[in-house]
Amino acid sequence: MEERSNIGRWLLFGVIGVLLFFFGRKWLFGSGDAPVSQPLGKEDWGTVAEGVRPDPETCVLKDPRAEMTFSSRSAALTSVRMLDAKYSVAVDKPDTRIELVTATREQRMPLRTNLRSPNADAAQQVELDNLDFKLERSDDTTCVFIFESASVSVRRTIAKNGRPFEVDISTVITNKAAEPRVHRYTVEQTSWRSGAETESSFWDLGRRPEWMTEVLAGASGKTTRHLPTTFAPDEFSKENGFTDEHFLRAEGKGQFAAAGANYFVSLVLNKSAVDPTAETLIEDGAYYQVPQGHPQFGHMYRARLAYPETTLAPGTAATYDVVAYMGPKERAVLASIGGTNGELLPVVDLGMFGVLGKIFLSYVDWLFAVLGSWGWAICFLTITVKLVVFPLQLPQLRTTIAMRRVKPEIDAINEKYADDMMQKTVAMQELNRREGIRPALGCLPLLLQMPVWIGLYQALSTEVGLYHTPFGPLIPDLTNSDPYHVIPLVLGGSSFLQQRMMPPQGMDPAQQKMMQFLMPGIFTAMMFFLPAGLGVYMLTNTWLGIIQQFFVERWVKSKVQSHSARIEVRDVTSSDDPKPGSKKEPALGKGKVRARG
Repeated sequence: MEERSNIGRWLLFGVIGVLLFFFGRKWLFGSGDAPVSQPLGKEDWGTVAEGVRPDPETCVLKDPRAEMTFSSRSAALTSVRMLDAKYSVAVDKPDTRIELVTATREQRMPLRTNLRSPNADAAQQVELDNLDFKLERSDDTTCVFIFESASVSVRRTIAKNGRPFEVDISTVITNKAAEPRVHRYTVEQTSWRSGAETESSFWDLGRRPEWMTEVLAGASGKTTRHLPTTFAPDEFSKENGFTDEHFLRAEGKGQFAAAGANYFVSLVLNKSAVDPTAETLIEDGAYYQVPQGHPQFGHMYRARLAYPETTLAPGTAATYDVVAYMGPKERAVLASIGGTNGELLPVVDLGMFGVLGKIFLSYVDWLFAVLGSWGWAICFLTITVKLVVFPLQLPQLRTTIAMRRVKPEIDAINEKYADDMMQKTVAMQELNRREGIRPALGCLPLLLQMPVWIGLYQALSTEVGLYHTPFGPLIPDLTNSDPYHVIPLVLGGSSFLQQRMMPPQGMDPAQQKMMQFLMPGIFTAMMFFLPAGLGVYMLTNTWLGIIQQFFVERWVKSKVQSHSARIEVRDVTSSDDPKPGSKKEPALGKGKVRARG
């Protein structure tokens, strides 16, 4: 009783220590000189023309899968509306469509034209960060915007290129001044998301929220991903890779920059001869006068390509070409962005076991193409994985079955040698040797399987093919929880049956009985909140486990040889030493023990 009390006391101290480490450091040690807000000022906002401005003109580009609207204000993107029926706002709102442009302020609109150099002393090519263009040409496939002043001519052509969710953007800057002028071209993707959209709760059970957003920078073949925590107020320093404009710059030659959620991404891909840098920044709501804790508090996610500062001689021009993509993370579509010929841009986050995740995604895509159903594709994917890992599971199953078979002998050994730990250990070792039980080998397959299950979980969690996709009459959306709770209840019952068939070993009867109800209860509770697609996988895996258990147990029983002899342990004395030429086993030494059985 006293020992249990000591354990409970140390557990309590441990919990208090963890809570103090994560939540009490500032209270105990103070915040020091750490800044409380991001170092963003008015100069980071961007300038626009003052006074009366011309009304904005719009140009609409449309293909069978998306509709894009561009404005003459900075020639920026103001709307991207999905047209596929599956990309409705919600399954129960089939007449709605998802809108990917969530920024509303002119200075933060996606794909806007920015030519201002960060060098305040430079002879600037343009006077403002945000320019009022004129719409020169507009048709179903092309928008042409122009800006003219005494010192510069800017022509921006935005054209559909035949690939869905994608446009080519060409920007030509011509110096009309009588002296050299300086510009620095940047093009960015942006997304505003509130905390309610991006923050997960306990009930998400590790699942990423649908609109949880990150910024990505692709440079020199390497992709870096960042969440708002990277841009905490005390992180902004040149030592951490931040520029004077407070963007986090990726090392190397910039290839693409993106702002992506779980199923959708907006990116810009370099197609110019000049290499830009890939930079990211996440501005918190305080910069937009929305205090933390307010229902509308959120973050502005910004990812851009910044080209080198360029000086144009009078009458000369510079051209910049990029490809912009705003759409779902469909693998076949992503593989063709910018004419990459199957080179998939790394915008889908598959976690630390990404190699396995890619294999699972490719395989489930192939299964869908063959079967025509994402639900059945998950079922057959689960069957395949179960067959692949079966050789790893077999030793564990054999060990568990053997331990259940010899449980009476284990109980007898525990009772007989309750006061002698050494004799009990030797007896257990002899029993395990005789029955071919290898406890450590039974645990190893579980560890080897973990990367497979984690990779499979990540693959199913990010597969956009499941998005708003039904399976049968009772599952309207494989990416949301089962609204009728059929999967949780059936899974709980199936898990209970599996526990009855193979109760956990090494426990007393009371603990075994508790586990029979505890594990099914946990699975049932989890599936009330997890996506139905994962439920289909878990249910299929449970049924396969029951079938596997039934046949493996019958096979093992057919191979078992019965042993009538009991395990006996006796002390070894010097009289047990073998005589010369004798085949008798040598003594273990004075005070040692030997098992017979």
